[in-house]
Amino acid sequence: METLLSLLDQSAHARASQDWSKLEALSVQVLQLAYKGTPVDEQALKSIIQSYLASIIGTGEFLVNLESRDSSKYQEGLSKLLEFLKKRPHYFESAADLVQAAQEISLLSLDPIPANRNKIGKLLRTLSRPDISILVCKQILETTRLNYYSLTVLCGAYCDLQRFDEAIEVADKALKFSPEGGRTYPLTALVRAHTLKFKATGDISEIELALEYGHKALDLRIDSYAANAFVAAAVASGNADEIAYAQEVLGKAEPQLRKADIAALFQAYQASQALAPEASVVEVVEEFDEEYFGDFDSLIDLVTREQGFYPVIPDLRNMMSLFVKGGWFFQGLSYSPCPKCEKVAVHAYRKHFKRYGKDMHYWGLVCDECKYATDSVDFDKKAFALISKDLEERFPVSGLCHDCVAP
Repeated sequence: METLLSLLDQSAHARASQDWSKLEALSVQVLQLAYKGTPVDEQALKSIIQSYLASIIGTGEFLVNLESRDSSKYQEGLSKLLEFLKKRPHYFESAADLVQAAQEISLLSLDPIPANRNKIGKLLRTLSRPDISILVCKQILETTRLNYYSLTVLCGAYCDLQRFDEAIEVADKALKFSPEGGRTYPLTALVRAHTLKFKATGDISEIELALEYGHKALDLRIDSYAANAFVAAAVASGNADEIAYAQEVLGKAEPQLRKADIAALFQAYQASQALAPEASVVEVVEEFDEEYFGDFDSLIDLVTREQGFYPVIPDLRNMMSLFVKGGWFFQGLSYSPCPKCEKVAVHAYRKHFKRYGKDMHYWGLVCDECKYATDSVDFDKKAFALISKDLEERFPVSGLCHDCVAP
């Protein structure tokens, strides 16, 4: 019978070579040994559960191919793991975050709107599948190319694969197009990317940039994500003044920590850095808070989130009062040019309403070149007719609207 160490070694090789079928089989064997009483330390068990979940994602076809959406193999594999964990509940504790991420992917994949797919991209990184996260983010960016959230998630996925130059490039783009209230996120992504690149290359200029971006992020907002990213940069730099400042901001971001706790954490961070200078040192925390992940279904929230800018809205026909209400959803990018700038850049958003018992939908047309939002009345009738026909043929609104009953 295969020994535990042999199985773990084979699992590492299968994971590195992306042999998902073999990784799944090996992960099951380790879990079976654990079930039968073979001692498996907590970290190894968490790693093997992560490997198992990564393996059942496989090629990610059900997440990437929106026409297929056949997640049956993934759902079956997830159900088997949950059954195992019910029988050995004490094994669940160390892997709770992984299992939660896997379950959220299962639910979000059933409704692949851009906001849900953004979350899937983030969760895939938790399950050690940045390769699929990159594919998902790039698909979103095909239609919402200035989506600073997708760009920031993409930066993290590139970092996971040590593709630091690509990570920095997309984070720079996210920073350039992020709205005023969202600049903390790409700034902090740049802190992590430059810190990790410094650890890989030893280039002093990288850690100097990481610290510079860190100060800019913390000047805007002190939270756990920004503080922990800055801690990693400060510890990596070895600069006593930066480390002292990092201790200060960590105390503000996580007030539940006592000074003694923070001092102990920094001692552990610095010891880890000395032993493994290329390790990330600081545990990854939530990159975006619950406010950022909330329900974004006003037209303004959707445009800000998915296209990366605050739209210009004319003071006509109470458009602003309509666009700030919830219930909007993205229909698609029109192939017809914008009547104002003549660029193919018009994104259509719709909102359900009833008139005389009939299902109808408001229009919100947003050009990411003009940065202009309108309810369509401003458009030339012939131009609007072309846009409407084009979108309805490719993205029938009845199939996208949750309030409509599709025929």
